[in-house]
Amino acid sequence: MIRQTAQLAAILLLSLVPCTLPVYADTRVSETESSHDGEPDDRIIELQQGVRQLEQRVKQLEAEKAAQEEAVRAITRDALSTVGSNINASVALGGQLEVIGGRFEDLTGNSAGLLQLNTLELEVEVQPNDWTLASLVIEYDEGTGAVFRTNEGFDASVDRINMDTAYITIGDLHRFPLLLTLGRIILPFGVSTGNPIADVPTIENPLTIDVFEMRNTAIGLNLGFPTPAPKPPTPPVTPPPVRPRVIKPLIGWLMKGLGYDPPLRPPPSLTPVIPETAPPPFHVGVYTYDGRTFEGMDSGGYNPGDHFSVTLGYRTKGTCGRPYGQRMGTLFCPWSFAINVDYISSVFDSRFLEVEYRDFLDRIGFVPGMAASVRTALGPVSLIGEWNGATDAVGISDDLGTPVNITPSAWQITLGYQFDWNPWVERIGDQGNYLAISYSESRDLAGVTRVFNGEPSRVGFAPQKRFVVSGGEWVMPGVKFSIEYSRNEDYPLNGGGTGNLTHDVFSALTIVW
Repeated sequence: MIRQTAQLAAILLLSLVPCTLPVYADTRVSETESSHDGEPDDRIIELQQGVRQLEQRVKQLEAEKAAQEEAVRAITRDALSTVGSNINASVALGGQLEVIGGRFEDLTGNSAGLLQLNTLELEVEVQPNDWTLASLVIEYDEGTGAVFRTNEGFDASVDRINMDTAYITIGDLHRFPLLLTLGRIILPFGVSTGNPIADVPTIENPLTIDVFEMRNTAIGLNLGFPTPAPKPPTPPVTPPPVRPRVIKPLIGWLMKGLGYDPPLRPPPSLTPVIPETAPPPFHVGVYTYDGRTFEGMDSGGYNPGDHFSVTLGYRTKGTCGRPYGQRMGTLFCPWSFAINVDYISSVFDSRFLEVEYRDFLDRIGFVPGMAASVRTALGPVSLIGEWNGATDAVGISDDLGTPVNITPSAWQITLGYQFDWNPWVERIGDQGNYLAISYSESRDLAGVTRVFNGEPSRVGFAPQKRFVVSGGEWVMPGVKFSIEYSRNEDYPLNGGGTGNLTHDVFSALTIVW
């Protein structure tokens, strides 16, 4: 409204110019007129300067109005926070939504374009007190990863909403050495935690996660030692923001080229950050879970002696002797290092192997497995190394009577780099621009033959090799655009595969809140 009023006033002022020029000209001698022939009239220049000053004043008023509106909203939020049950004090909501599109190929040689909802998760955390935490993650599943038996065919799927994880923890390892976990969790086996953004910086998972991620209902007891000694609180620090370097500047340049002139707004205030308290460096966990593998005529079910896992780990970090607020000028500090070794009584309880080999579980039985992983970060560089696999061989015959002897395993290495890095960036790829390269391989995962309704099909297979290059930018807080190239190679023909090679290129838009 202010801008429209200013524009109308400027038009009225300019419209008066032709009316005043004749009178002004009549009071001057022709000699004066000739001396100013071809030069702009002084009154026109004054009017133009007045219009410019008026426009600058309008922009200033708009900026002040925006600041006043934000102040009113802040006061309203503070007032409402004291009304009612104040649920925000104990409940936190989060989640992520990702849409992916691109060109894909499968290991059978078929290729097609793809546009789909890749991830939709809603996360709820409830903390009624300092010692208890409840977490729930609900996800959308379009059904392509779930297989149901039908009369029309072997594979069928439906869209559905699933409960991904739901668990309760009692304890706090920062203050007490014991922590109890109960519920449906991602068992500690390798680097997977169930959070695709936190696990690896790429859209497509390495083969270690695709094959060996474990999700089961479990009871676990964790021990962390030594318990950190209480320390005085560290003064908060306001770190410099990590600036987007490619997409956001390009969008701003295009908008200005199209004539969009945003009103002046005060820059967003930076939030002071308090460093997290370091957890105990050593941790041990013992879990018993409800698995689906079994031996002989036993149809499975919960048996603590049959289904259990153990995890051991060590983690540390350093700042090269510099206080939290004086980290500038360092190249490879802060640094962090974590190593974990995990054991599980049956690797065929993984999400992938359990589904793909479900008709052979009575012949497979319990196959123990181990995982070893290393995570490290040196300034703007991160490195992940991992090996997961069975420790015993499995000998079965598929539905065609072909003997199969396998010891499934996989390994991966992932390298990440953060652009515009500063020493207060906690995790590579969480803000600004980043680049990631991942390579993973599998072993003895060429698959087996299963027959249904007289039709043989290949199941239980994964690519033998996977190479991924990924880059992304957090365009705005909570909004990430990424693009990725993936190369997958199948097992050779004499190894039970097709020998095919696939090339996939896709991009994704991810919203995190």
